[in-house]
Amino acid sequence: MNLADLQILTLDCQTTGANPDKGHLLEIGWVKTSAEAAVQLHTLNPQSYFVRLPPDIDIPLAVERVTGLSKKSLEKTLPASVIWKKISAAAGEIRTAADLQRCPTVIHYARFEKPFLKQLHAESNSKGDFPLRIVCSHEIALRLLPGLPRKGLRAVAGFFGHSVPKLRRAAGHAAATAVIWQHLVQQLITEHGVRNLEQLIEWLKRTPVQGGTQRVYPMKPEVRRNLPDTPGVYRMRRSNGDLLYIGKATSLKQRVNSYFHRKGIRAEHTLEMISQAADLDVTPTGSALEAAVLESDEIKRFAPPYNVALQKGERKLVFGSRDLQRWTAQSGSTHCIGPLPAGNLPAAITAFGIWMADCRSETGGTIQAIGNTILGLPDACAAPTDCLVEGLGFFRDNHQLWLKPSSPLRSLLGLGGKLWRQRLAALEKARSEPREEEIEEASADDIPGSEEGPTWTPEAVARGIERFAMHSALMIRRARWLCLLSESTLAWDMRDSSGRARNVLLLKNGDVFRLEQLPISVETPAPPGHAIRMPQRQKNFDVTTYERLRVATTELRRLLTEGRNLEIRLKPTATLSRKQLATLLPWV
Repeated sequence: MNLADLQILTLDCQTTGANPDKGHLLEIGWVKTSAEAAVQLHTLNPQSYFVRLPPDIDIPLAVERVTGLSKKSLEKTLPASVIWKKISAAAGEIRTAADLQRCPTVIHYARFEKPFLKQLHAESNSKGDFPLRIVCSHEIALRLLPGLPRKGLRAVAGFFGHSVPKLRRAAGHAAATAVIWQHLVQQLITEHGVRNLEQLIEWLKRTPVQGGTQRVYPMKPEVRRNLPDTPGVYRMRRSNGDLLYIGKATSLKQRVNSYFHRKGIRAEHTLEMISQAADLDVTPTGSALEAAVLESDEIKRFAPPYNVALQKGERKLVFGSRDLQRWTAQSGSTHCIGPLPAGNLPAAITAFGIWMADCRSETGGTIQAIGNTILGLPDACAAPTDCLVEGLGFFRDNHQLWLKPSSPLRSLLGLGGKLWRQRLAALEKARSEPREEEIEEASADDIPGSEEGPTWTPEAVARGIERFAMHSALMIRRARWLCLLSESTLAWDMRDSSGRARNVLLLKNGDVFRLEQLPISVETPAPPGHAIRMPQRQKNFDVTTYERLRVATTELRRLLTEGRNLEIRLKPTATLSRKQLATLLPWV
């Protein structure tokens, strides 16, 4: 039978582990199709079923994150043996119709699925031999597309113009494999004369995988080589027009072409993206700051799959009470601290306030819960109680002066400011600019440990609490700064104007109100919303506004490091000069 007309199953498994010894089947999906039928994607009818897990087996957090599945969310499951009977029935229909001993089954990276399917067949007490003749589309892609930077399912499907859903689910992956099969079969027939399944098996055996092949990208060089050498925003797209990535650049020409340079190490997700990027569109801007703001807004609006850091997702903002014990999504007279990103930080600040109320009472399970919350530790990485007690004691003894005031807010800001001042002094000594990513909330990634697991010392606990205090104070200061910035006018010298003109950006409600270029002799206009009071400014914030102004602040720092003349007007009678901003910006 001609390879294009051959009826096949495309199949995918999602599991809780890498192999049957370490994991269990979680979901199985398949599509009954052919290379010819796959031309009409809407006719595909994927079948998928959740596999009933043993009662004592949980789904790992990493698997939950990439699949969107948790044990609680799986309402309808079937025993694995029942699902295997369904697969065998579908395979039997194909075998009978084509008079085959086994059903041709295409799996992308079949090395993963095959052991699970073999075990499933054996444990289901199925009669007869294993009914599937498995062909690996990844092995075919390795030979047909040797120059493609990555050949995983998402990369190859995207190369052929198919969008694989963000979550790793069996039905979506089985459908994507059907699309990949369609295109690979066309290439096998036209370029290699492989016209049936037996010829394909022989071709795979005799055709080696090429090593050291020069990379070949789906994007034609002329698409990217004629870009302007100006600031702007660029958008990578698949051949079907789907948006892959939005980025900003001080030079569109240099930034976009840097993805395709032979030298340099590229992250896996970047290689996967450029394996799919066939088209590009750009929006030149008058400055890098405008590009950064536009990039942030568009990422929130369109949520491209390869933009992770700035996506809105499920993120929220919260506002705290002055005693740092209560947090809510709405600002008000009793919740006037913020906005702060919701997550571990507000809970950690609350725990710190509770401990400060009686910081000499450090016993039992309560102190363990408080200490680990301050450190942002999951239960699996919790520090022992005795270690926490001693570490909190070190912290208290080292910072007694800042723990005396009655206000937790004043204590936290004072102590955090002291620690941040020490950090800035160290950075200045090292002739380095402060980078906000160097001050991150304590997380599992910061936990001291070894291959045997995390190990804590009292000194490490004290250092962790100092990092928390420094980060918390920074975020509270930043919140007030962003509220000020939300109603302001930014003015900075244009790069190529020889000091004769400057960019002027007016912000209102945290959004771009107006952008213009003015002669250097013209006074910076006052912001239109300068009279809006702080409580109303806080009410105007959402995640998009917060990120837009945070990104703008980062760009202001960059303008300072470039030596550009910069000023910010907050109201008719208040303007921050370049010298003042050089002192202020490292603190927010």
